[in-house]
Amino acid sequence: MSRLAPFALILALLQLPTWAATETVPLQFQVAGATWVYPTPGDFQDVKADLVDAIESRGLVVSYIAHTASMLQRTAEAVGAIEQIYDFADTLLFCKADLTYKLTVANPHNMPLCPYSISVYTLMKEPGVVYLAIKAPPAGLPEYEPIHQLLEAIIYDTVAW
Repeated sequence: MSRLAPFALILALLQLPTWAATETVPLQFQVAGATWVYPTPGDFQDVKADLVDAIESRGLVVSYIAHTASMLQRTAEAVGAIEQIYDFADTLLFCKADLTYKLTVANPHNMPLCPYSISVYTLMKEPGVVYLAIKAPPAGLPEYEPIHQLLEAIIYDTVAW
């Protein structure tokens, strides 16, 4: 056996995590009207923190968090709501300048597609399941495809643990 063989083995082992990290499992989602929904087991606060980390790890900034469950609870009496749907529900808004620039150069009326949003929520009737949801990609809008890929990559990084 060559004196270099152990080093070759070590080098191969060091490269294994890099290879393994490039293998991705397709995300499982459900189409629900105009949204794509990605269920994952877990705790809402943990998944939300992972989502923020996945967004910020790309150098993006969460510009706003809409606290949907709180708003619905606060306004329930005023709108005659009887049933509480969400235990927790937030929508995180953020943008990526280069993708939005390309989107608006293609058509300046695409501006309402930014900021991008990912909702994270739990349903009262389904404890232990956290949902991440995004808008379905607009049909016939190829310049939106990189944005949709970014959103799915963020969700993948959030749930792939």
